[in-house]
Amino acid sequence: MATVYIPDRDALPAALKALQPGDCILTDSFTCVAGSSRELARLVTRLAEMQADFKSSREGVDTTGAKGEFFIRVCRELAALDREEQKAHRREGIERAREDGKYKGRRPIAVDESLFDRVVERWQSGEITARQAMGELELKPNTFYRRIKEREGQKMKDYKKMEKTIRSELRESTRQSRKAMDELKKQVRTEAKEIKKAAGDRLDAHDVEKEIRREKLRAELEHSDDLRQMKKDVESEAAELKKLLTDSAAAE
Repeated sequence: MATVYIPDRDALPAALKALQPGDCILTDSFTCVAGSSRELARLVTRLAEMQADFKSSREGVDTTGAKGEFFIRVCRELAALDREEQKAHRREGIERAREDGKYKGRRPIAVDESLFDRVVERWQSGEITARQAMGELELKPNTFYRRIKEREGQKMKDYKKMEKTIRSELRESTRQSRKAMDELKKQVRTEAKEIKKAAGDRLDAHDVEKEIRREKLRAELEHSDDLRQMKKDVESEAAELKKLLTDSAAAE
C-alpha cells in the first residue's frame, strides 16, 4: 500500500494509471484534483471501485475511517445523479435534432461481414469464447450481440420470405395441376365419345368418370406429399434459427 501525493490536477491521470488496490490519494484540497463537486464525486467513486482511498488535508476528508464510508456513499449518489442528468440532456438534444431533421444516429461500425460470419460460426460451435470472438472482431459486447441479433433476424426474414415463395409456388402448382386434370377430363370424355361412336359399343360413362377421379386423386396426393415435405423442411430450419436466437440471448 502506498500514499500518492497529488499537488494539482495535471498529476492525477498518471497517478490513477499506476494506482493499485489499497493505495491512497493524498491532496491538499478538493480543488487540487477536481474542478467541481460532480467531478470530485466521480473521482471518489472511481477510487472506491479501484479499492483505493482518498484524503484531503484542508477539508479533513479521509475515506479510510467510518466517516469516509459515508462520504463515499454520498459521492456515489452524486455521481449516479450526474450520469442520469447527462443521459437526460443527451436524450433532449437528440429529440431536438430529430425534430430539426439533423439527427442521423451514430455512424455504424464497419465490420467485414465474411469475417464476422466466420468468427460467429466458430463461437457458436464452441471453438472460441465470446470474449475471444469480440477481440478478433474488435467489437464491444453490446455491439457484438446486437450484430448477432441483426444477423439472425435477417436470416428469419429470409426464411419467412422463402416459406412464402414456396407456398405461392405450391398454390400455383396445384392450380396448374387442377387445370391439367380438367383438360384431361375433357380429353378422356371426348375420346370416350369417339370410341363409342367408332365401335358402336356402349361404354359406360360411369367407368370413365371413375378413371378420371382416380387420376385426379393420384395427382393431388403427389402434390400433397410435396407440400408436406417442403413445409417440414421450412419448419425444421425455422426451429434451428429460433434455437440460435435463444442461445445468443442466453449468452448476452
